Amino acid sequence: MKKLLLVGIVSTAVLSLTACNKNNGCPNSSEKATIRDFTDSDSCGILFQLEDGTKLEATNLSEFPAINYEEGQLVWVKYKPASGASTCGLGEIVRLKCVSEREY
Repeated sequence: MKKLLLVGIVSTAVLSLTACNKNNGCPNSSEKATIRDFTDSDSCGILFQLEDGTKLEATNLSEFPAINYEEGQLVWVKYKPASGASTCGLGEIVRLKCVSEREY
């Protein structure tokens, strides 16, 4: 009985520690980004700006409709480079694998 209680306590502690990352569904290898809204321009739309200043133009933004893309919103992103021409000319062309909201 003591062993079962100990396993329960250890499991709870491990889950609590891993939940602190709060990347809400994106893998731990995701990057912090901020949404930049360039929809007022003729050729740009929503871009993701990484912490190092790199901007990303996603080719498949419509695959993630659950996100409310607002200027300054903090998100986690996982992506891979994609081929194609930039419609905006401000960022790297990527295909998103995951996007989820983050708190800070």
